[in-house]
Amino acid sequence: MDSEVKLVLSYNMKPGLEEACHQYVTQEIGATLSEYGFRFTDAWYTAWGNGPQITGGGLLDNIEAARNLLLSERWHELIDGFSTYADDFHVRL
Repeated sequence: MDSEVKLVLSYNMKPGLEEACHQYVTQEIGATLSEYGFRFTDAWYTAWGNGPQITGGGLLDNIEAARNLLLSERWHELIDGFSTYADDFHVRL
């Protein structure tokens, strides 16, 4: 039986581009994640400290779904475009 996989995304928004970054995440990245069956479960904003400014997590049905997403051409295009709005982008399974 396949187990669900937790995918965690973290990044720092570039100063002055916070609204554009939020729009890109919700309209582009979020839409693509949904197409691959990703279900958001949590999100955090770091108000103080040394952690990433934004961290979000969710579930995919199994490791194969995660592999299909992370190896897709669309995902790589999105992440290339995301560098306009954010730094220090990381993905963890």
